[in-house]
Amino acid sequence: MMGKFSKAAAGLALVGAVAMDPLSAAIKPGVWLDGQWGTVPQGNRGATLTSIVNSDGSVSVFGLTFGYNENGESQWLVLQFDMLEHQFQATANVLLLDGGTSGFPIVTPSISTIGTADLTLNTCGDLDLSVDITSAASGFADFDWSLTPLSNAANVGLGTNPQCVYTEAFQGCPAFAAPAVGLERACILNGVIRNQDITLTNDTTWVLNGLVQIGDDNANSSTVTVDPGTVLVGAGGTADYLYVNPGSRIFAAGLPFAPIVLTTPNDGFVAGSQPQPGDVGGLVVSGNAPCNSSPDQNLCFSEFDPTLRYGGDDATESSGVIKYWQVRYGGFEFQPNREVNAFTFQAVGNGTVISHLQSYANLDDAIEFFGGTANARYIVGTAGNDDGIDWDEGWSGKLQYGLMFFTDASNGDHGFESANNPDNDDALPRATPRLSNITLVGAAGTGDGIRYKEGTAGQTWNSVVTGFEANCIRFVDLPTYTAAGTLNNLTGDTAIAGTIIGNCGNLFRTENGAPFTVDDFFAAFPGNEVADPLLDGFMPMDGSPALEGGLRVIDLNTGEPDQFFDFTEYRGAFDGREDWTAGWTFDVKGELIQ
Repeated sequence: MMGKFSKAAAGLALVGAVAMDPLSAAIKPGVWLDGQWGTVPQGNRGATLTSIVNSDGSVSVFGLTFGYNENGESQWLVLQFDMLEHQFQATANVLLLDGGTSGFPIVTPSISTIGTADLTLNTCGDLDLSVDITSAASGFADFDWSLTPLSNAANVGLGTNPQCVYTEAFQGCPAFAAPAVGLERACILNGVIRNQDITLTNDTTWVLNGLVQIGDDNANSSTVTVDPGTVLVGAGGTADYLYVNPGSRIFAAGLPFAPIVLTTPNDGFVAGSQPQPGDVGGLVVSGNAPCNSSPDQNLCFSEFDPTLRYGGDDATESSGVIKYWQVRYGGFEFQPNREVNAFTFQAVGNGTVISHLQSYANLDDAIEFFGGTANARYIVGTAGNDDGIDWDEGWSGKLQYGLMFFTDASNGDHGFESANNPDNDDALPRATPRLSNITLVGAAGTGDGIRYKEGTAGQTWNSVVTGFEANCIRFVDLPTYTAAGTLNNLTGDTAIAGTIIGNCGNLFRTENGAPFTVDDFFAAFPGNEVADPLLDGFMPMDGSPALEGGLRVIDLNTGEPDQFFDFTEYRGAFDGREDWTAGWTFDVKGELIQ
């Protein structure tokens, strides 16, 4: 019975390319709005707000005020603001519910529309509610309230909420950015940020206009800090991506309830817009750890921009912190075989903190490591259009807890696309990563669950591979077999242990001339099993073989435990009880993608 508001969605051009809603910005509606809000300095008036967050990130905010008419009968003003995920202002009809009782016998109140209301979100502790009464007969007058939270004031302090990170109001664009003309609370980033320590605050929508670089190649070093809950978008007409150069750093520590989001202006800003994979680029971080394209000169170059160099001899270097970050609809394609991934780490050292990253509906890979020693935990790829976890150029890092979940609509490819070097299969240092507790779920049209190729080594422990249309496991190229050794003399650099595979088009695929079959290799290591993992989506059900059988990850040459990895009794990314993707990811199963 509640009236729906008419969205204020006057489109305007953003950097001459993409229309965005002028009432859209970084501050997001959410459950932090729930509670009582009042105008304490202005006469103790206010409203009770309740929010419902929908699966697509949109939020319905219900407002309620209460009073009595001259006959002593109850009167309620009811508002419903329907807000897209990235809107900070909305309009609703004002409904008057007059009279009625909830006791026996129940009397239904009369309902009439008496005006409109605008709700504006400024900070966690500051909302504006403006009501325009169009019915003189209602007895109500227009009002403008500046609201602060009351229900949590006694416990945590007026204007604060532990589930809200938007503590500062937008005050304009800083010197390193330009105002987005015609777009409220938005600033444009261009070119190269040199010799500066900048912060991308969550009171602003940050627009990446093309390639935005932090520092130069080991020169003019800069840092970029990204607040929790910050939203970045592409300008829409070019390859829009953020690139951290070697010698510079990024500190982007989102929170479980306030992840950082890089997305397209078509995602949650304008009603009716349709985001598509490739609408925006992604995040690229480059460092000075080893890579194998040209080890003597420490020269590796980005596949999507051959003018951008990375690599060196500092395996322990830190490029900063990247946590709780989503890239949606990314993976801009420059030309065939030259695309930006959602997350790209180029010769990044193992002093860098990388965890809780989600790639959503990306045109290229979810995450790719080009050389380096970077370690990572809790990586999610949802409905990707290419590979899940990809590595090249001698990556020797470690990764624990990962989910690559493909859908029939996403046209994905491989779970792992694992290479040493596409131009020299035996280039050194050879790729020797270790991964554990990965769940790879394929779909119609997908390729291989695990594909080792182009001379790579690498170890996969305690993982689950299921549902790939081509093969569960495939080895490609003779140097890949050579790196693994022979069945009578395995090098240990390549291993698959404690892993369940099943429900693929083929379990294994072996190339002609290989010194062993992949199924023999799979059987040579402990804990491997061919079985249906019995997953409900990606979570193991009761009776699933994945709930047990986990192995301690060890150095196969010394037998010593690898201290990076937690020991889990289960296999795959989940223990059947805790869903660690909950809260900080978006549509983790890709159910919104048609």
